[in-house]
Amino acid sequence: MVDSSETTKRKETRDERFQRKRAERKDVEGFGGQESPEENSFFLFKLTWDWANRFVWFCFRNVLEQKHIWNLASFDRAEMISEKMRKQWELEIKKEKPSYTRAGIRAFGPIYGIASIYYLIYIASQFVGPEMLSKMVIFVTKAKMHDPNLNLDLNWGYYYALIIFISAMIGSVCLYQSNMMTARVGDYMRSAIVCDVYRKALKLSNSARAKTSTGEIVNLMSNDAQRMIEVFIMVNNGIFAPVQIVVCVVLLYLKIKWITFVALGFMLLIVPINGVAAKSLMAVRRSLVRFTDIRVKTTNEILQSIKVIKLYAWEDSFAKRVFDKRANEIKHLFKFTYIRTGLVIVVVSVPTMVSMLVFSIYYEVNGRMDAGDIFAAVAYLNILRGPLTFLPLIIALVAQLQVATKRVTDFLLLDECETVKEPEDPTLPNGIYMDGAQLVWNPEKEDSFHLDDISMRCDGASLTMIVGSVGSGKSTLCQSMLGELSLQKGSLGVRGSIAYAAQQPCITNASLRDNILFGKEMNEERYLEVIECCALERDLEMFPQGDLVEIGERGVNLSGGQKQRVSIARAVYSDADIYIFDDPLSAVDAHVGKHLFHKCINGVLKNKTVILSSNQLQYLPYASHVVVLAHNGISERGTYQEILDSKQEFSKQIIEYGIEETNEAVDTEMEVEIKEKTKSDKIVLKNKDGKLIQQEEREEGSVSLRVYLKYFTAGGALHFIVAMILYLLDVGSSIFTNWWLSHWSNSQPEITAKGTADGLTNRQFLFCFIGIGFGSILITCFRTITFFSYCVKVGRYLHNKLFSAILRAPMWFFDTTPLGRIINRFTRDLDSVDNLISSSIAQYINFFLTVIGTIIIMATVIPKLLIVLAPLVILFYILQSFYRHTSRELQRLEAISRSPIFAHFTETLNGVATLRAYKSIDANIKLNMKYLNNNNSAYLTLQACMQWLGLRLDLIGNIVIFFTFIFINLSRDSIELGSIGLALSYSLSLTQSLNRATLQAADTETKMNSVERILHYINGPTEAKQIIEECRPDPQWPQQGGIVFDNLVMRYREGLDPVLKGISCEIKPKEKVGIVGRTGAGKSSIVLALFRLVEASEGRILIDGEDISKFGLKDLRKNLSIIPQDPVLFSGTLRENLDPFNEKSDADLWDLLENIQLAAVVRGNEGGLLCKVTDNGDNWSVGQKQLICLGRALLRKPKVLVLDEATASVDSKTDQLIQLTVRSKFSDCTILTIAHRLNTIMDSDRIIVLDAGKVSEFDSPHNLLQNPNGLLTWLVEETGPQNAKLLRKIAKAGKYITSLDEEVETDSNSIETPQVETPPTQNVEETIKVEDLDEESSSSSSSSNENNNQNE
Repeated sequence: MVDSSETTKRKETRDERFQRKRAERKDVEGFGGQESPEENSFFLFKLTWDWANRFVWFCFRNVLEQKHIWNLASFDRAEMISEKMRKQWELEIKKEKPSYTRAGIRAFGPIYGIASIYYLIYIASQFVGPEMLSKMVIFVTKAKMHDPNLNLDLNWGYYYALIIFISAMIGSVCLYQSNMMTARVGDYMRSAIVCDVYRKALKLSNSARAKTSTGEIVNLMSNDAQRMIEVFIMVNNGIFAPVQIVVCVVLLYLKIKWITFVALGFMLLIVPINGVAAKSLMAVRRSLVRFTDIRVKTTNEILQSIKVIKLYAWEDSFAKRVFDKRANEIKHLFKFTYIRTGLVIVVVSVPTMVSMLVFSIYYEVNGRMDAGDIFAAVAYLNILRGPLTFLPLIIALVAQLQVATKRVTDFLLLDECETVKEPEDPTLPNGIYMDGAQLVWNPEKEDSFHLDDISMRCDGASLTMIVGSVGSGKSTLCQSMLGELSLQKGSLGVRGSIAYAAQQPCITNASLRDNILFGKEMNEERYLEVIECCALERDLEMFPQGDLVEIGERGVNLSGGQKQRVSIARAVYSDADIYIFDDPLSAVDAHVGKHLFHKCINGVLKNKTVILSSNQLQYLPYASHVVVLAHNGISERGTYQEILDSKQEFSKQIIEYGIEETNEAVDTEMEVEIKEKTKSDKIVLKNKDGKLIQQEEREEGSVSLRVYLKYFTAGGALHFIVAMILYLLDVGSSIFTNWWLSHWSNSQPEITAKGTADGLTNRQFLFCFIGIGFGSILITCFRTITFFSYCVKVGRYLHNKLFSAILRAPMWFFDTTPLGRIINRFTRDLDSVDNLISSSIAQYINFFLTVIGTIIIMATVIPKLLIVLAPLVILFYILQSFYRHTSRELQRLEAISRSPIFAHFTETLNGVATLRAYKSIDANIKLNMKYLNNNNSAYLTLQACMQWLGLRLDLIGNIVIFFTFIFINLSRDSIELGSIGLALSYSLSLTQSLNRATLQAADTETKMNSVERILHYINGPTEAKQIIEECRPDPQWPQQGGIVFDNLVMRYREGLDPVLKGISCEIKPKEKVGIVGRTGAGKSSIVLALFRLVEASEGRILIDGEDISKFGLKDLRKNLSIIPQDPVLFSGTLRENLDPFNEKSDADLWDLLENIQLAAVVRGNEGGLLCKVTDNGDNWSVGQKQLICLGRALLRKPKVLVLDEATASVDSKTDQLIQLTVRSKFSDCTILTIAHRLNTIMDSDRIIVLDAGKVSEFDSPHNLLQNPNGLLTWLVEETGPQNAKLLRKIAKAGKYITSLDEEVETDSNSIETPQVETPPTQNVEETIKVEDLDEESSSSSSSSNENNNQNE
């Protein structure tokens, strides 16, 4: 019993604990669904932020969740913000040089104008304090004289206290109204950028997409948009800094006369330095952003292709690629930091240097130090320190703002896709009409793929099939019908709605039902009909939640065939007028393809206009019209019979591959029994209710001390300790400087009487003051450089640790974690570490130490003040405790609610052609706004709570000032004038210091949430070791390639049922083995176990007698090779994709290209081997990408090769040549082939037939086919009578092959032989309306980049 309990405790992970706690408090009611109290509360409550009291109390008692936050105010909603900005941007783009900044000023300027008025009132209130200080010192001086002739009203001390308290409170109220408004404007600008960039990204033309990248766009929506918030929070400090400086100078003049102009002249000398620094910061920031874009783009690309990277053991290579890009980014970040640090040093040093200059001259001119003038001047210089301190930060942020808005402007000015117009003739029926159309992917590039003189008409109840070789333009023609290409000549018109099934299906992170409905209303009768005709019934039975099961991002828990059938089901359910299918049958088994064709394409859709691009030539006889593409145009067209009779090239290909007409009657309405579906990579359900993607993890309570310790040691513990010591010395020296002035002032009577005080003359006091000042400046220099360089080192360390941890995470982590959530760590969270946390921590330490020093000074001078301070400290602790509970949870919610924005963006950008085809752009824009509203509700509530706290802290500080004046008045006879000036000057700065210290403490904690989130992934799940030094295989291993599965049991995760149930079989060296089976049988699970993407639960796998579990993953995977079903290319050059480690010569690569039938294509591209490969390889067709992946495997020359439907997307002729190449080049290699097309495996030495995770049959194809009740026999018969006969022939021939020539000859008749069941003429005429079409077009790949220029 104890053991069981201990086991249970041990198994509960952090995420599971989080989910359990969430379930336990699910009934807690918050404010969700209620109207925003800010919008509807009483005016006085708005001024004092009392409407937030209930919310803060709720957060203190409960753990806040998104559902607890009230609705956004109507004026804060993304819909309203976006509409305001859209109107102004439309006016702006009509100008010669449009500016997003100007559009933003017109849209949100009025709100900022009101904020500015509030801020001006606050500034005015600041100058009341020094005046009251001066008058208080004069009052006390006169009161000490006890001269009845002065007629002094002794109550004036109390009047001054009351005046300063009231003015300070008015200033505080205005300050926090202004802060909220400027924060709101910053959020409006951020929201407008997110909405506009998202909307633009979905409308970009192919030429425009070639000029940008997914990483750059993500950067615009994260870092650049975030700059708006960071700038506008502080923008008033910068804009009104000159005003504060001027007023300070005027008031200083009233105190110290012409000496003020000496100070002013000195400060003016600093202005050119600020200007030069600002220009340098802008230049460096531009470069820094470019390198950040490159890093994010590369990271995004790697994460999208993580499975292939793991299979090929390329982690180290790609890690180096990212680390190199990060190193360039860090280099510029150091440069940016040094320039900013230099600016900070200069500006922070100015008040100290001005103080030294002013008081030195003051003494030399007056020969004395008057306390009233001195400490009034100190108070003004303290005020001056604020704008001068913030000025470099503002300059840096404004520089970043200008760069950000310029990047947004440039992006929004990119070209958009043109909408396909309706035909001018209103009498034409629904359909697609093309006449002499010249279509090109990117008109700005001369070598961009194009189709010329395309004339065709697809309308009415018809089926048009598009065929052609790899790269002939099948997908290009399909996408041109959607308006994805640029029309250079001729005409293109579309009438009616379009449904589109892309070659690479667009699957979203939603339920399977939602993926099919795609925003349409549920019609149960039609829905069930669609499920049946798309062969999805058995798949739904396999999921615990049926069609409500959650589909992971990019369909990670669906097989390729399942994804394609969901895509087809979506198209059928949409009930469109025109259907464009881009090679959807390549991902499914022959019998499933047969079902889809007869029951769906030629069944349910028989009365629709259907365009089908396909390499499945067996269905050509059913087509109303056939279009053959070659040489950038239509080479042949007509009915199937007309093309046969033409005796041209394609008809020869049909005859050559054994397509014959039969007299068998094939009923197009026949029942097609589907007992087996396509392969299932894995049906992974994280929990019992069928939910796959979990809510994003979050910590609860205060940020762990462990997180702070990690940050304070990540850049070097000694480095950080030195920085902290320098901070203590810096603040201490600053306080000591002012104390020295006070001591000097108090010593004046003694110096006047004796000539010295404490053994020092006035001049020696002056020299000491100057020495202390210079020492303070030097300490400031060292602490600034030390601390900010430390922070950059932390950013470098955390990024590299994070990326390494992500690369080492197991595959289930990527299946259950949206890509946008991971990318958020590398963009927004890392940007916070690089650029925001350093300033936040620096300000917190500075203000905190200043508050401590201030309280010590004041308590020393006025001990009675401790009576008031004691309860105020308690009140302060309670307030900050309430606020911290609220702010940290709001910050976590803000961070978590940000991830869906990027996840949704990445998801939709990958399927943008599908969204356009279904006219779902507006629906997705609304969804983007919904996610943005959730994020804004957390952010704006956080800002409101900051103002709530700020006002109450100001009240505490102002009470301290009030009582300081009161106690000075009560103790005026016993306190020295210098000490009075010192205490009052520090009391005036206490309010701001206390406020800033508390807010910065909370801000630092909330920003440390980014470090917390990064550390969560750094400490996340990991795979087995890459290399085990004490157990490494022989360098030549495996020499033979023999594989033994010994009672292999595998489950995807502990607690789930096994998917492989005791697999035991032996594959001999150099044997060619095919693997077939029904959906869920375990075909891909065997591959995952072989490559250890999922570890075996029981049993073992031996390769050449060695247990693979004892080796490191890198040693295992680099000695195996796989050609995956979903081909993956990386942006860069073709050479880098073929040979990422640069191990082969150009001659080797050209020889390889000849073998994979791509040499001619590559020679025609600019750069040859160095020709460009864009994001996701979108400028290559899917078939070409599969060939390139095949080339990678050829170069590796492995002893064990796995082919996972490796030629599914290539045409028959190319497939034959590739199969011959594989059999020739890999003749001494053990090959495992998972196949849907039985043609590709029927000449295997043996075939493994899997059923329910067990080996059902394992023998040569010929022997297995002798069993009439065998599963392989059933699979063969399901392909149709003619093809079954052909497959049996291949199996028999394979058994008697004795030489390579004989095998080649046999294979030429067997590889990808199109099987045709020719319907009788009368059936074709009855069921298919044959239109006299000029030409036809078909569906395209889900990528819409320019570079699909060579899509099939």
